[in-house]
Amino acid sequence: MNEPLSPQQFKVYTYLKEKFYASGSMPTLREICEDMGWNAVGSAQTVIDALLKKGWIKRDPQKSRGLQLSESQEMRAVPILGSAPAGAPIESVEDHDGDVIVPSFIRGPVFAVRVKGDSMVEAGLEDGDLAIVKQAIRAEDREIVVAMLSGEVTIKRLLKDSEGLWLKPENPKYKVRKILDPSFRILGKVIGLHRYFEHTF
Repeated sequence: MNEPLSPQQFKVYTYLKEKFYASGSMPTLREICEDMGWNAVGSAQTVIDALLKKGWIKRDPQKSRGLQLSESQEMRAVPILGSAPAGAPIESVEDHDGDVIVPSFIRGPVFAVRVKGDSMVEAGLEDGDLAIVKQAIRAEDREIVVAMLSGEVTIKRLLKDSEGLWLKPENPKYKVRKILDPSFRILGKVIGLHRYFEHTF
């Protein structure tokens, strides 16, 4: 059994866990400092050393300075359903294109789509990434959605105002697009990113 954590150590551990399951990699010391509001990298290193000593994280033997979670986490496979452009919408590819492994705590109907294009780079979605999507037909204002419009699929941030619905890119070279087509429908909400640990069958 791991040694108990101080409130600060628990906060950092929870942050590491959330970052890992969202992106497939651990944050750097500098990123930890930025998100925790610390000025000195040494502050992050001190907490990381404590988490290592207490057994909550461990060194990744495959990387010289890599870290990984010590806990064993059950995983499950979800289908990769083609591509969803993060640029100008193009025809969607809905064929089952293998599976990707995600933590089992992500419940409900979930699928993955491969990001195409660069219009969502400032939201951390880059060309070639696998976006993890929770199936849904509705979304809240400012949530990132996978949507279908005129038989085409795209990933954008959904905006709602008194004038209607909009699809907003996260790249200044693309324009916000008002949704006028009645065929528009939401397929799901992006809940994570799977960049490093893809596994297909």
